[in-house]
Amino acid sequence: MDPAFAGPPAAENPIGFIRSPTPQLRALIAGQQRVLPAADFAEMVGTIRRLFEKYTAALGAALAGLERGRALHQMMDAAVASASHVAVSCRRGCCGSCHSEVEITQDEAAVLRERVRGGVEIDQGRLETQAARERMSPAWKNFWSTENRCVLLSAEGTCRIYEDRPAVCRRLLVTTPPEACTTAGAALAPVRILLAEVLLSAAISLGDRGFGSLSKMLRPMLQA
Repeated sequence: MDPAFAGPPAAENPIGFIRSPTPQLRALIAGQQRVLPAADFAEMVGTIRRLFEKYTAALGAALAGLERGRALHQMMDAAVASASHVAVSCRRGCCGSCHSEVEITQDEAAVLRERVRGGVEIDQGRLETQAARERMSPAWKNFWSTENRCVLLSAEGTCRIYEDRPAVCRRLLVTTPPEACTTAGAALAPVRILLAEVLLSAAISLGDRGFGSLSKMLRPMLQA
């Protein structure tokens, strides 16, 4: 298990039943614990447990690999749709987050491998460079660097596998102006969707399928 996704001991952690909660889910829980009455917070945690168990069972029922990766994407779209009332600024061609360390599950890597082997060309040299980095390498902080561009991003700044884009990309929405995503040091207002965070936590907590940067997860699959 990636220590970056390991929460505090269960006795101190209200969502200790989740093996690998996302940092965003932990932050949401911490925020609600500070403001909600104890009974309301306990009810919220109970709801999260039920959702986590539901998502874990649904993902576990799908065959590991392509089927599970695509099932995750369908569920993520449904989870994000629960926040459709929020006016987001994300538009086609927004690609600021496509120059950062995007993390995916091993099942999603199987989906991407299928697309690459199906004819989507990628910059193998850039993939090698990115895969050689340590997790959260300072190199990713080199804002808007060409070497940080996602290998699946087109020259025009659009995702070439949009219908199969990773779950973390699907749930990444902001309400701040699009130009803020491509301006170093600009303040961003991301949309936090509880359902999406519980689902992603279920996906990365499921067995030993793995979770890591897109380049590190995809490269060995292409070499197999």
